[in-house]
Amino acid sequence: PLTALKGLDRHGCTIYLGTFSKSLGAGIRIGYLVVPRELAEPAARCKTLLDNGNPWLEQATLAEFIASGGFDGHLRRIRQTYMDRRDALVETLRRHFGDVDLRGLEGGMHLVWHLPRHFPTAVQVEELARQRGVGVYAFSDGGAWEFDGSNYAERVLMFGYSSLSESQIRGGVSRLAAAVEDACAKRKRHLEAGLVPQREGT
Repeated sequence: PLTALKGLDRHGCTIYLGTFSKSLGAGIRIGYLVVPRELAEPAARCKTLLDNGNPWLEQATLAEFIASGGFDGHLRRIRQTYMDRRDALVETLRRHFGDVDLRGLEGGMHLVWHLPRHFPTAVQVEELARQRGVGVYAFSDGGAWEFDGSNYAERVLMFGYSSLSESQIRGGVSRLAAAVEDACAKRKRHLEAGLVPQREGT
């Protein structure tokens, strides 16, 4: 696992926030803060004033699960599961698309694909995939915003794989490849017929 910034902090100037939503399930609705010691009491007061605290039973159960070693065992199992799913995604993308430019492989639940220049844009690929029943996402649909006007996100797709089986991942990438291949072939025919301008990403 990558070291959190809090683990590198030697001066007590970092507040570490976390949640059990992804490791255990969103329904548990329990998160946590690791704060410098002098901020522990003020942080607890603020939390109390905000929402009167979390239900005690869920917290007590989770505390027992952590203390018993059950949570560590669970994390080891899901890390292996997520790694297998990530590997299936990477292998299938490479099999269908060749030398793909992938980033975030160490992230654990998502990775991003920087699309080749001759491909449709990320938004267009997202729509092509949706038509085949496959969910991949352009950054613009994930709330990302570019302040420098670089259009970096125009050619970046995000893939989430943690909730899919390896067979679902392989099937989804196969359908995505067919959709992109059809779109590229159609564009090539249009270019040859002089029906569309020769501009990348259209």
